[in-house]
Amino acid sequence: MVTPRAAVDDVEVQRRRVVGEREQRVGLAVRWRGVEKIGEGHDRKHSAQAVGTRRHRRRLEVPGDLEQAGRILRVQLDPLTVVIDERELRHRRNLPGRRAETTGSVAAMRAVVFPGDGTVEVADRPTPTPGAGEVLVRVHGAGLNRADLVQQAGFYPAPPGSPPDIPGMEFSGEVAALGTGVTAHSVGDRVFGIVGGGAQAEALVVHETNCARVPDHLDLLAAGGIPEVFITAHDAMRTRAGLQPGEHVLVHAVGSGVGTAVVQLAKALGCTVTGTARTETKLDQARALGLDHGVLATSPLDPTALAQTIVDRGGEANVTIELVGGDYVHVDLAAAAYQGRIVIVGTLAGGQVELPLFTLMIKRLALHGTTLRGRSIEQKGAAVQAFVDEVGPLLADGRVQPVVDQILPLEEAAAAYALLASDATFGKVILRAVSARTTTGSCRS
Repeated sequence: MVTPRAAVDDVEVQRRRVVGEREQRVGLAVRWRGVEKIGEGHDRKHSAQAVGTRRHRRRLEVPGDLEQAGRILRVQLDPLTVVIDERELRHRRNLPGRRAETTGSVAAMRAVVFPGDGTVEVADRPTPTPGAGEVLVRVHGAGLNRADLVQQAGFYPAPPGSPPDIPGMEFSGEVAALGTGVTAHSVGDRVFGIVGGGAQAEALVVHETNCARVPDHLDLLAAGGIPEVFITAHDAMRTRAGLQPGEHVLVHAVGSGVGTAVVQLAKALGCTVTGTARTETKLDQARALGLDHGVLATSPLDPTALAQTIVDRGGEANVTIELVGGDYVHVDLAAAAYQGRIVIVGTLAGGQVELPLFTLMIKRLALHGTTLRGRSIEQKGAAVQAFVDEVGPLLADGRVQPVVDQILPLEEAAAAYALLASDATFGKVILRAVSARTTTGSCRS
């Protein structure tokens, strides 16, 4: 029997599909090429504090509107005609399709949404149904990432096929239903994984290869802050840069989610790690994770002086994980060892820089660029499997752990986004989508 609410939801879904197809066919769907520039607290101008929140008894609010975002982001638009395949649209956007052969689905779920005006809201959305090869996950924890802030500002839309207005790239939870042909998971499995968007909701669908089992001892809620940062760090260091035991790793923004993952993974692999941050407090916190050499990055940045300090403290870097971009790339080149590898992961300080090509040539350096969000299902599956094979055992025995700064309810998503934008955090901010059922375990917080 179809309830009135379900009928309304179904009509709304169909309306959105038709409108969305029409809009995309006339050119509103675009491929965004550009660079993100949300500074990791550069001059502390990206946020202001007002009375009222839990962390410091004050509410953190982001001032300004898209004009401010425009000053800190550079974006190029390249219109691209999109031909929409109905099956791909349903599969990729987490929209309901055929009914799965399992019970437990509900007509609506709560989800974080971006209305398009730079604000953050929580609203009802239809609960997705898994298609072939997919699983429905009841989300427990969903980590926030800097890319979410850029999407909030309107400059980093979800990749084609992902929910356009529900953010979130990483999650943890329990499998609630299976699509046809699923063999890797069963209903009730504790899983975590990555998606192009849609993770910050009570439920999502994901391809079975893009999620993995959560180790038994790990807190399921805290596990929501693991996939994006640890898979990114592992993919950058091992797959892109070919990091080997005994090498020297340099990472900027060491207090970020990816930065804390880089430190732990590099140490577990037997490497020396040097990290930079803008506060001594974050350097001290990173030392507790195993950081060998902490270097304060002063403002304004002096690339030559910073590079010399890095070399003086820990020697030249074999592998650099660049999370900041901008003039920090000059630091990377100057501090790099012969045949060093530099992997560009983030562009917080800017996406354009003039390179000293002679330095690149004479040192025979390799410069890599990488993203995780926009990869195909198959490519993400390969990254997840590599993570499971090498990082899974480290998580299982506690050698690496999620670093969690704050966990907030889904309904307090706006406060969570303001907290992340404030650059006052060390590690992850996680949204609690449901009352997580956790097992005995621990996380660094």
